[in-house]
Amino acid sequence: MHKLCRNNYIDGNALRLGISICLVLFLLAGCGKGSPKDQEMATGAGAEESGNVHVDMTTLQEQNEDIFAWINVPGTGIDYPVCQSGEGDDSFYITHNYLKQEDPKGAIYTECANLKNMCDFNEVLHGSSPEDGTMFSDLQKFLDKKFFDEHEYIYVYTEDNALIYMIFAAYTREDIRLIEEYDFTYVSGCKAFLDEIYQNRSMSKQIRSGWENMVQPENFIITLTTRSKDDPSKQTVVIGCLVGDLKGTIDRYLDYSDGYGE
Repeated sequence: MHKLCRNNYIDGNALRLGISICLVLFLLAGCGKGSPKDQEMATGAGAEESGNVHVDMTTLQEQNEDIFAWINVPGTGIDYPVCQSGEGDDSFYITHNYLKQEDPKGAIYTECANLKNMCDFNEVLHGSSPEDGTMFSDLQKFLDKKFFDEHEYIYVYTEDNALIYMIFAAYTREDIRLIEEYDFTYVSGCKAFLDEIYQNRSMSKQIRSGWENMVQPENFIITLTTRSKDDPSKQTVVIGCLVGDLKGTIDRYLDYSDGYGE
């Protein structure tokens, strides 16, 4: 059984969240298009305000046709193009930067199993954690409760849309590719990953207050992942739930054929 699922907003959150979303959407209205950023791209500029981000996707794609989005996490150095290999090689951007040049720091990228229109249940973005603090190094900071509480949003800009995700979880897990471990094409796979997030609580696992067990398979999430600096056999994940879709185009069909949720 399949069911069309449009962006299912989280209900029952504090009024503060609703006000924040409205303000951010107002800022985003002028940020989906514009001139390229003044600073050199892919250096981790870390713009504090999403309203300062201007993405010219046409110019970016002239430099590399594999670029399909830009990610910005205010209050961190995460401010980069997002790539997906047009050749189907998920390992390419581990060793090449966003200009396809060999670079041990790699690029921010998604695997080819993820849709570039951001309509999957879980869009998984990979990045390295080099010693110079660039790329996804700042994900480690979200394991600190104070930092986690003070930094709430992830912004993703595509060619024709601007998306806002509320960060609701951060923790360390085994370094197994999420798309390998869970089949997100089925509702049961989505539910299994959500069970991982909400169960087995530990001191280092951060869950945003008010978001306990709030996210369901009908929602859309993003996972930022990087190998843990403390233990190479682990990965640090920071997970957000879609709360803002400027163009209203994020949707997908839910597959209940495995029996879950019928």
